[in-house]
Amino acid sequence: MTHAIEKLILREAQLLDAGKLDDWLALYTEDATYWLPIDETVDPLKESSIIFDNHIRLAMRVEQIMRQARVAQQPPSQTLRMISNVDVQESTDETATVNYALLMTEVRSGDWRQNGLGQTRFFPGHCTVKARNVNGDWKICQKTIVLLNRHQPIVGMSFII
Repeated sequence: MTHAIEKLILREAQLLDAGKLDDWLALYTEDATYWLPIDETVDPLKESSIIFDNHIRLAMRVEQIMRQARVAQQPPSQTLRMISNVDVQESTDETATVNYALLMTEVRSGDWRQNGLGQTRFFPGHCTVKARNVNGDWKICQKTIVLLNRHQPIVGMSFII
């Protein structure tokens, strides 16, 4: 039987690939954190990260991508997220933790103003999601994505991974 948190991470991937970022943001709790570390063993409040956002910063990203004219996303990137090796680590009626593998593919049409014109890029990583039951709906309260290429230059990440 598919656990509710598995359905949550699959729904998240579908919403991101469809560009439904307002609906995607609604999957997160108000106290959520979203972390792409360079070094996953350090405290993100004390060391640099690729991204370390709270809910307010995630909402700002959504606003910028969805409603502001950003050259980097005109036209928008086309993305496809593949999720595998889903492993529910802990689960109660109120909280759950799941680890899984992610391979995100980004296709950039773009024009002369954009870095990455005509490129297909791959972002493989290991993810951990902690979720909690909020009034009968599972919501993400913490997400960590450890990219395999995190120690290499990552240029023009103007989308939500």
